[in-house]
Amino acid sequence: MKKLLFFIFLATASFTKIYAQDPVVIKQEGATGDLDEEPDVRDLPFRQRIRIGGGVSGLSFGNPTSIGISPMVGYQATNETIVGLGLTYQYYSIKDIYGNRYSNNLLGERIFARRYLPFLQQLVGQGYLVGQVENYSSLSDSGPYTFSYSNPILIGVGIGSKIGLNIQVMYDLNYPSANSFKTSPYGSALVIQIGGFFF
Repeated sequence: MKKLLFFIFLATASFTKIYAQDPVVIKQEGATGDLDEEPDVRDLPFRQRIRIGGGVSGLSFGNPTSIGISPMVGYQATNETIVGLGLTYQYYSIKDIYGNRYSNNLLGERIFARRYLPFLQQLVGQGYLVGQVENYSSLSDSGPYTFSYSNPILIGVGIGSKIGLNIQVMYDLNYPSANSFKTSPYGSALVIQIGGFFF
């Protein structure tokens, strides 16, 4: 019985080896090089390196309440680096110690940079470092107070593909202290942004 099983095993192995095919490689028309390798974006024309997207940011509910929407444009400088700028509309609302609520509409500008790093990609997949600087001005104040807003300087990490949805968790290095004359457009020093580039 053992000899019969051994003979069947050898016959199957020989048959598989004889009729096994080399892998079929399908090459896209006009493609050069290995399709698994990402082409160097520096070889692309300027227009093809532009990325357009947007998202929501500064989500905070309670006291203060903060929510923003932000379109953005990026430029893919290298395969790992994207730099860009964006506009942000931010709604900000705070309640004072007497229970009166004051709200404000803010308009902000920002510049940012993202850098995809191999060690982050090994840890969390499509991970990257992000840094951005923002500036806000008030469109309207309600109540007797005029708010003066700090300029957030945000650094953090993000996860997501270069084209598609991302989530970023950042820390505001310029978050005002409790006794500061300025307030932040965000509800806390920890800022979460959800969005990405879609074109």
